[in-house]
Amino acid sequence: MASKYLGRESAPFGEEVWAALDAAMIEAAKSQLAGRRLLPLEGPYGLGLKAVPLPEEEVASGMFVSKTLPLVFLVEEFEMPLRDIAAYERDGLALNLQPVAQAAIALARREDELLFHGAAGVPGLLNAPGVQKMKLSDWSEVGTAMDDLIKAVTALDAEGFHGPYALGLAPARYNLLFRRYPQGPTTEMEHVRTLITGGLVKVPALREGGVLLAVGRQFASIVLGQDMRVGFIGPDEEGLEFTVSESIALYLKVPASVCVLE
Repeated sequence: MASKYLGRESAPFGEEVWAALDAAMIEAAKSQLAGRRLLPLEGPYGLGLKAVPLPEEEVASGMFVSKTLPLVFLVEEFEMPLRDIAAYERDGLALNLQPVAQAAIALARREDELLFHGAAGVPGLLNAPGVQKMKLSDWSEVGTAMDDLIKAVTALDAEGFHGPYALGLAPARYNLLFRRYPQGPTTEMEHVRTLITGGLVKVPALREGGVLLAVGRQFASIVLGQDMRVGFIGPDEEGLEFTVSESIALYLKVPASVCVLE
């Protein structure tokens, strides 16, 4: 059900247009989103969820403080020509959905930037206090990547996180895994997947390195208030203005379950 706060009921067109906009948004966003392929989702709970309660902390004898995790509201705007929408409704002419697709792609990229790098006062997977870190070696030689990942898994194993594991890699590192071993037809990607069984994902938001996660919502998850939706702003001089928006937070319950590969 569409949120009543998205203004969709005041738009001067019917459900067929909304269905086309929603489908284009979903397809475009899915082509980009990487964090959601590594972490389980909780929600959506609605736009009104502004913060997630965290476990209470005892700050003095008999004195407890309840902290919260804020959800970040992300929004991108786009415009559609009014005459194009009218022609689509009247005559079934093809509707140019590139504006909503571009807005959805931009929002998806901002989501992953938030999940991996954080924002002001909100840490991401790479810089959250308490995460483990390991230096990667040069992967120019086939087999080196697997050696590094075994070391990273061993580090998580030593802290009590015994798998399954998910792995996000920067594109340059991810693409190297497609090389074949000299002594046979197996690629390093196939070899790595025998160790990383919880998901192996290319993450454009990572400029270098990667991140290894112990899989499980008891360790880390993505909390959704409002999931990504198209909303209506109103008319302007040349057409109709819209938004693509969402509210989201990285809930890192056990930072030691994450190993940042630098």
